[in-house]
Amino acid sequence: MIRKSSSSASSRRAILAGALLGGLAIICAGASVGPLVRAASVPDWLATARQVDLAHFGDGSAAVIVAASTDFSVDATGKFQSTERRAIRVLNVKAAEPYLRAIGYENTDESVISIQAWTISSAGRVLESQKKDLITAAAYAQFELFSDARAKIVNIPGAEDGALVGYEVVRSGHLPLNGERFVLEDEIPVRLGELHVSVPSGSLRWFANHPERMEVVSQAPTAASFRITNRPGIPREDNAPPFRSLTAEIFVNYDAKGPAAVASWEDAGRAIHPLLSGAEKPAPEIATQVESLSAGQADLLSKLNASYAFVSRQVRYVAVEIGIGGFEPHPAADVFRNRYGDCKDKATLLLTMLDHLGLRGYPALVGTRGDVEADPSLPTLATFDHMIVALPVSADLQPAVEHLSSYDSQSHILWIDPTSETDPLGQLPEMDQGVFALISYPDRGDLRRIPEISPEKNGVDYQATLRLGADGNGAATVQAKYVGSWNSRRHSFYRNRSIEDLRKGFEQRVAPLANQAVLKQASYSGAEDNSTQIVENFVFAGDFTSASTGDSWFFQPLFLSGISVPEIGPRPRTLPLELGTPYHRKSEYRIELPADMRVTGVPQNTVTQSEFGSLEVEYSLQDNVVVATETLSFAVSRIPPEKYDAFRDFVNAARRAGQIRLRARKAP
Repeated sequence: MIRKSSSSASSRRAILAGALLGGLAIICAGASVGPLVRAASVPDWLATARQVDLAHFGDGSAAVIVAASTDFSVDATGKFQSTERRAIRVLNVKAAEPYLRAIGYENTDESVISIQAWTISSAGRVLESQKKDLITAAAYAQFELFSDARAKIVNIPGAEDGALVGYEVVRSGHLPLNGERFVLEDEIPVRLGELHVSVPSGSLRWFANHPERMEVVSQAPTAASFRITNRPGIPREDNAPPFRSLTAEIFVNYDAKGPAAVASWEDAGRAIHPLLSGAEKPAPEIATQVESLSAGQADLLSKLNASYAFVSRQVRYVAVEIGIGGFEPHPAADVFRNRYGDCKDKATLLLTMLDHLGLRGYPALVGTRGDVEADPSLPTLATFDHMIVALPVSADLQPAVEHLSSYDSQSHILWIDPTSETDPLGQLPEMDQGVFALISYPDRGDLRRIPEISPEKNGVDYQATLRLGADGNGAATVQAKYVGSWNSRRHSFYRNRSIEDLRKGFEQRVAPLANQAVLKQASYSGAEDNSTQIVENFVFAGDFTSASTGDSWFFQPLFLSGISVPEIGPRPRTLPLELGTPYHRKSEYRIELPADMRVTGVPQNTVTQSEFGSLEVEYSLQDNVVVATETLSFAVSRIPPEKYDAFRDFVNAARRAGQIRLRARKAP
């Protein structure tokens, strides 16, 4: 990973509070919290916040941020100091629990100078946190094997309904990217929020993602101040875009010594290039490996694929990020020798191997899908958490790669992510698709949107035969073939699974497809090679009737329908809906009834075209055999809230089409 920015207190709570409670690796902790200590006084800023009458502002919320301020300054040596203060009125102490802690981040280059918290009860009693209340935890334990990133945490003492809690976190150090992002809004309402930034010498550039929500109080070449007032909380909804892209943020770039603060994406790519490319050094052992992998390969694409497969599958993902190692790759020779590295290490090794093939690729920083997602209007290096390879494709190689989903025919760039162990060359993990990446050239940066896979190349195809008896009981034989990202996910699923685990998985899949479903057989193939299609075959039996009347009964011919299309309810959305990459699901059915039974009729064919995708359902009937085909395709990956109702109608229409029942009865 590329180490994430973590300066903003509100974003830290929103993103990491749950993880901190859920078990980050504890480095050290003080004694358990003893009797609370009464403080003689509180700081003036907190006393002032206590006098604020919120009236009905924030009613119904867990808490309200009465006042928030961040002062961020940089001196002529590039050393920053940040002071964050928050005053929060607790309205529901149980629901407000995620906000009742102060968090400060530090590492080799940045330190928490002080961290303090207070509580003023509704009766005026003042409590102050003590040294023993401080916990230090590994900040990114779930991502990094070795890291110097730490979180200092103070749980605010004695909070109760109606109390005002406050904290102050002071940090100091050097930021390697000469830039930071600051969140002004939160999940809970903010009555007043302020940000003050200053660089006494040098230059300052800033950008806002939602300028209409904030006020620029003042600005100058070396300083700026911003304010928000009476902002509602940003709601949490399932399957929404990254929370930080929804909140109002300020992105600050600075140069403490001169005029070189990043002002464009061209600047950003040029500024980061020395840090990213310095590890691309030729090494004899790497050259030998490339020659060995290329031996016997008929063409350049095959040689490229061999090098990609080596880095993807023979170099383990292990993140060792100390100090600048959170941003700078390790030397390619070390990664090759150790056979491990993080995303930027693996990308650097592949870039070095490509050089030996006569191919010049470049490092590309990615703001991954659903995580940070760079905004093209905000040139900053603070919105990337991943690194992959951008390979410009020459005219003679283009015919060989133009069919690949990760090839951009407009820019003639082939995007390659060697971090993935299950995606073949020419296909990217879903987290890389459809988002912006910054290609870092020696002389410039170039922000490009990475292609999304088309629905035709992504999804699953089913073939099903169902033989029914006179009472509606029967057996179904199903074959599933996966393509694109769906195929990669199945490869990942089949890794390190026991036979018993796999059988349970198949049993869970068939359980909702028939009454009293019983799995008879199950097998799969293709898992040995990531570039091979996964094919599953399974047989199950059960009662396929949904109702009966007199001498007839009803059954659902499209019995696989609904596997990936749940009904979407009437509740409106506030935020965009994330669907993931475009995909399709095609199912072909053959339903055989006993020779003396007939279906009374089949529905008319359905063809529905929508901006969201398409649905086609076709039926044919011959004697006692029903043949049906259902093809559902989703062509978009994000639904804006104003189009949610129309999308819901499309999805529910597809669901209803799949639930249509046919009537079977004895032939006259």
